[in-house]
Amino acid sequence: MTYHKIDTLFAYIILIISALLLVSVAMGAEVHYEGSESLNHYYIAEGVPQNPLLLLDHWGKPLFTLLAWPFSYLGDKGVMILNCIIMLLSAYVSFRLLRKLEVKFAFPVIVLILFAPVYYKFSQSSLTEPLFGLVAISSAFYFLQKRYLLATILISFIIFSRSEGMLFIPIYAVALIIKKQYKILPFLLTGILTYSLIGFFLGKSILWYYYEYPYNAIVSFYGKGPFLHWFINQEYITGTPFSILIVISFVLLVFQSIIHFRKTFEHKNLILIYLITVPAFIYIAGHSFLWYKGWSASVGLYRIVGGVIPLLAVVSVMGVDKILSVLNSLYYQKVIKLLILIGFSYWAVSFTFYEKESYILDHPNEITNLVNESIDWIEESELEYNNLYVYKTEYQHHFGINPYTSGESFLKSNITKREAPQLELKPGDVVIWDGQVTPNEGGIPIEVLDTNSYFVPIKTFRPKHEFTVLGGGKYYIKIFKRI
Repeated sequence: MTYHKIDTLFAYIILIISALLLVSVAMGAEVHYEGSESLNHYYIAEGVPQNPLLLLDHWGKPLFTLLAWPFSYLGDKGVMILNCIIMLLSAYVSFRLLRKLEVKFAFPVIVLILFAPVYYKFSQSSLTEPLFGLVAISSAFYFLQKRYLLATILISFIIFSRSEGMLFIPIYAVALIIKKQYKILPFLLTGILTYSLIGFFLGKSILWYYYEYPYNAIVSFYGKGPFLHWFINQEYITGTPFSILIVISFVLLVFQSIIHFRKTFEHKNLILIYLITVPAFIYIAGHSFLWYKGWSASVGLYRIVGGVIPLLAVVSVMGVDKILSVLNSLYYQKVIKLLILIGFSYWAVSFTFYEKESYILDHPNEITNLVNESIDWIEESELEYNNLYVYKTEYQHHFGINPYTSGESFLKSNITKREAPQLELKPGDVVIWDGQVTPNEGGIPIEVLDTNSYFVPIKTFRPKHEFTVLGGGKYYIKIFKRI
């Protein structure tokens, strides 16, 4: 069999097995990966029929919301299935791109993408990083095929999958200039013009995207950390096998670019270097700087790197192909290369599942267990017949209430008079204070309720093992009743 036939066979087998596995993860998941953040994306998409303005919600990411909206009719599992489809498409497009770059065996890219520790978990979420990665890798693929107009229009929408996409627009502008595609340059504005007009017709300012941009604030409780945060924690993000390939491939690419600088402007190298490697590097470096400085609401989340996993995987497999080219003179080179890549792919997958109890990687943690414990107590005490003020999205999820569309409901998600909540709440109303979201996002420290004579504590839930959460406090749940 030829390289192409063997590679294609392995690719389709891996994709089919992966599809079954990812859908199984989505359907069997007890919790959302990243909890409230993921649930919020689902609620925004589900709320579109009642409130079309949610299509332009910054936190929801407009492009993701548009795609997730039909899937939300199937519930949160439906949106998880959407993410599984997006992940599989990203892997498939990456495979096709490497085939166009004449890589002998491209099938390992599917394994590296779908089974990277941080990426695999997206199958049990409504998070937006996979869509960002799909737009990025698809745009590069169409550019490689010289379908410049399609690539340009597609990349113009990337900022509506995640705001970091604004870094990609000038990079593609330079690439179009290098290719002398001057007439296509204006189409880089397609995305922003389209959504600006949609916003205008829905009653917003035509510049709503910039006026409502929510990530400029410096929030102290989000913290800061070392510049190399994502590199230090690579085992939880790309995993050691994948990380080794990234480093080797990146060094090799830099070395070859210096030695053969003129060749970097050849079409295939232009794609690999300027539309895949450079954007991935800028994306990670930019987040590293923001986390180091504590700017732009950066929290140092591992999942951020998920947005460029397809780009990193393509660079890695390209590097492996160059390294294995030293075997070209051997008689059994095809078999040797195949065995090496199968062995490496097995290592990458086994690293992700090493010492894991289940193929579903994200399980209820101590916070989730404590929330569930409090929900059981609330139902036993029949407190759901009172107005409940909550800040953890898991409460809304349990009671089937969408905070964006439910209107008048017994479950409330905000107290506006934070320093004097007794002026807003009525006797009998209940506040479910939790040690992370309520003080940080809700702006209500425990002292406001503990020292308020209008509120009496009726139940406290503490974890078996004490731990510190974002903002520096110990996590627990305390329920108060307005008297």
